[in-house]
Amino acid sequence: MTFDLSSWNVPLALGAASPDLVASALLILVLWIARTILVKLIRMRTSLPPHVLRRWIATSRNVLLFLLLLGLVLIWAPQLRTFALSLAAVAVALVVATKEMILCVSGSLMRSSTRAFTVGDWIEVYGVRGEVVDHTLLATTIQEFQPSSFHYTGRTAVLPNSVFFTSPIRNLSVLRDYTFHSFAVTAEPDVDLLDRDAEIATIVDRHYGAHREEAARVNARIERRSGVDILEPDSRIRFSTTDLGKQRVTVSLFCPTRQADVLEDAITREIMTLIRFAEKQGSSADRS
Repeated sequence: MTFDLSSWNVPLALGAASPDLVASALLILVLWIARTILVKLIRMRTSLPPHVLRRWIATSRNVLLFLLLLGLVLIWAPQLRTFALSLAAVAVALVVATKEMILCVSGSLMRSSTRAFTVGDWIEVYGVRGEVVDHTLLATTIQEFQPSSFHYTGRTAVLPNSVFFTSPIRNLSVLRDYTFHSFAVTAEPDVDLLDRDAEIATIVDRHYGAHREEAARVNARIERRSGVDILEPDSRIRFSTTDLGKQRVTVSLFCPTRQADVLEDAITREIMTLIRFAEKQGSSADRS
């Protein structure tokens, strides 16, 4: 028994689409090889800081992903154009269904166009403060800082890029090495802190004096880079009262970011010791 294969009407759709499939597979293979080589070359640059390496790796990945999407669109453009008009209603439904995804992609484009931040920058957005460790078309990954400091918590926050349209982005990288740090010490109303002004200034100068010259240079460099005048790097001491009528001493420093907590602790301890001594003197005077 024989079969006449020439009489069969074999669909040729797969054969017509095979060149596009081959081209797509080759494009994916070439870009994958290129990404692997780029990542290896970047990681070989051991002299660069880790945050710069992460920035280059993320940038190369995003560029290659964009080239992949662009290449696939160009390869399949004739087939896509055939169905363009008939899929208009489907496109509208997809836009409604993928609104959040579109906002995320738009947020990524907004970030890129405004250069709001990049990998390695310190930012504050949507109530989250930390260092940007990765960003894609849809989300940004942040290594969180502890409240009111620049110490890592160990937690990682992944924010959708759509939040960039609803929350301001504060880039803190200018103060990556040096920052304006303020803290306060409170005393009872019966302690005369104004008479201790010179002693408090001596305490602050003893701990902050070693950083004063470097702080002045960093302050001037930040002003030149940003083009705006910022606060002078001199230490400042302010006296005020709280809502309960207690006295408050506020110390403001332009100091190394990593040393801010150390300076605060050392200065606070000495000022508290001074206040305790003043309280004892007051108690002795009352008894006499």
